[in-house]
Amino acid sequence: MMEINQILADTLYQDIEREEPKPVITIKDKIIATLQNFICITGLPKSYKTTFAFHFIASGLINKPIFDITVKLAKDEKICLIDTETGVHEFSKQIKTLKRTLKQNKLPSNFTAYLFRKYEPEVIIYAIEQIIIKDKPKILFIDNLTELVINPNDMIESKKIIQFLKRITSEYNLVVVTLLHLGKSNPNNSLGNLGSYASRGCQSEIKVSYDKETNLTTLEPVLMRSDLYFSPIQIFWDTEKKQFIQNLEVQQPKKSSRKFILMDLNNEDHYKRLNVIFMSHQELIYNELIEDIKKLYGVGTNIAKQQVLPYLLGNNFLTKDKGIYKYKK
Repeated sequence: MMEINQILADTLYQDIEREEPKPVITIKDKIIATLQNFICITGLPKSYKTTFAFHFIASGLINKPIFDITVKLAKDEKICLIDTETGVHEFSKQIKTLKRTLKQNKLPSNFTAYLFRKYEPEVIIYAIEQIIIKDKPKILFIDNLTELVINPNDMIESKKIIQFLKRITSEYNLVVVTLLHLGKSNPNNSLGNLGSYASRGCQSEIKVSYDKETNLTTLEPVLMRSDLYFSPIQIFWDTEKKQFIQNLEVQQPKKSSRKFILMDLNNEDHYKRLNVIFMSHQELIYNELIEDIKKLYGVGTNIAKQQVLPYLLGNNFLTKDKGIYKYKK
């Protein structure tokens, strides 16, 4: 372990002018990821999370927006994919689709992929850091984060993985894009304590859902810490063209900025955010709670103080006693 003097020197805040970080990933011009952060793409199994992840990758490799998704990657910068679930034959099909999207017969030299389906979590975790050291990617995809733990409900194991993501993004100055399953019993929340900790630590969380009746796959924001929410994106598989097409017809025109409307949120929306806020705390003081509300609701200080907190108290989501706030689960 590092000596305490070294830790203090490393963590001491320096009051200097800092440049605004340039976005690495945007959706409809809204900031999704900047360097030294990780994001989560969540969804039920077979909801086409991986399909969207490959379109993120394709956007970076061709340096063009795809389905309003823009990934900024210079020619000498790399993308790396860690796949923990897919077998080699199924993965080969995904790579063929990627090459068709890129209109190339061979994969670009700045893209690498590793398949870890048969390995245990501790091996995958160790290998990820070694791959980062060797390949030096700007963006690292982990599909699926669940396979980095034995039990996604184990608090200690889950917290350790999130701290690992925070450390590697900071130390190696990269973006990590994680894919994570939603719980089948509660599809509004990502799986177990791992999902709750990931929601609390990520820069953005976006959800993918599939509608069997319409054959439409939707990408929508769940949590946005660095920008306003974007309007949902829908795609579908065109059997004649044998490719995914963006469904533009159903999209309603949106204003350039999204005004926060508290009443647009239902009880499940509030419970999801409060579960994250109070995951590691039984109680919070006023200033701490306001800061968490700002992050989890994507609002400013005034709205957090004047709208969200009074609503949560008035509707018995929270209790207050002598300046201490508790969550009424």
